[in-house]
Amino acid sequence: MIWNHRVTRITIGLVLLAVAIVVLLPGLTGFTSLDGTVNARFAVVNAPIDGMIAGDPLRVGAPVKEGQTLAEINNPRVNRAILASLQADQNTARDSVAALQKERDELTQLRDQLATRLEVYKNTTIANLEREVEILRKRVAVSQAQDLVAQVDLNRRLDLESKGILTQRMVDAARAAGAVTGGEVEISNLTVDQLQQRLDAVRQGIFVFGDGQNDVPYSRQRQDEVIVRINDLNSRIAENQTRATEVGKQLAQEENRIHSLESAAAIAPFDGVVWSRNIVNGSNVVLNNELMRVLDCRELYVDILVPEVDYDEIYPGLAAEVRLFGRADVFNGEVISVRGSSAVIETDSFAATQPASTQRSARIRVRLEPSFLNGDFGNFCQVGRTVQVRFSKNGVGFDSAGLSKWVKSLWFSIF
Repeated sequence: MIWNHRVTRITIGLVLLAVAIVVLLPGLTGFTSLDGTVNARFAVVNAPIDGMIAGDPLRVGAPVKEGQTLAEINNPRVNRAILASLQADQNTARDSVAALQKERDELTQLRDQLATRLEVYKNTTIANLEREVEILRKRVAVSQAQDLVAQVDLNRRLDLESKGILTQRMVDAARAAGAVTGGEVEISNLTVDQLQQRLDAVRQGIFVFGDGQNDVPYSRQRQDEVIVRINDLNSRIAENQTRATEVGKQLAQEENRIHSLESAAAIAPFDGVVWSRNIVNGSNVVLNNELMRVLDCRELYVDILVPEVDYDEIYPGLAAEVRLFGRADVFNGEVISVRGSSAVIETDSFAATQPASTQRSARIRVRLEPSFLNGDFGNFCQVGRTVQVRFSKNGVGFDSAGLSKWVKSLWFSIF
């Protein structure tokens, strides 16, 4: 029979040996993962304001550029009560400024009129005092002349009295008349000095009157009252102008706030593809509601499982080869994290579900080097696709260190 031929037996032996080599060679030259998954992070785009979606938002699978508008939101129900209150306050302040300025202008005219009247009164008073001084000086001259006549008459009578012609009584009468005229001269000079002082005071704007009279005329008093009122109005005008300015600043800020709440746009944070969306045209949204998720294809990862016994053989920085199921292409990658089977993993920020561990398998995350996958937005950058990952060993076969490790592990398991 053919099975008894030596050539047949040798051929079958060689085939079995080849099969054994093919089966054992991958384990001798490296580590091959169980099924893994292409994964990537996504960004959650939330509603920037309350409102309603205007227009059709970008569909799922649509590629987006950084800064591109994803969806527009309009909010016609913005509260404008504060804006109306600020506008009313500003208008009130401006109206107050206008009314106060009008009153100030009227008082300024009255002040000018009073100043004119005061100037007329002052000039009239100065003219009257000057005439009075001139009249008194004439009287002084007359009194001096009369005093001179009285002195001459006294001297004549003294001379006649010494000759016995006149009596002593007539001399005394002449002496008394001289004293009267001398006193009148002195009184007239003092009156002139007094009027001159009043004249000098009036020229300086100080009106000096007699007892029981006010030293300030009515025009000056009224003018002082008007000036005080004008100063008060200036203070109130400045106060209302400052208030209007500050309210204007608040008004500008409130207008900007309302403008930002009336409409807003959800912006793409980076280049990627729309992974999912929760809105349609006309949807009502609330601030910070999730609108859509944008897949970040700038960095792609592969999450895989390997037997935990090989944990120490795989480390961050180790090169890896990745192959997608159904494709012959091999992509280069690099290990970025190695975790045990019981480690708590993050899932909220990743688009694909990570492989579920049912055995003692280490969780390995490999970052793929940039390739055409990063721009394959039409296929969501192949996220969620099944892959196999292989890590190469430094040598082939069992070395002394590996054999020693295997023996120690076996001994620990038995005893």
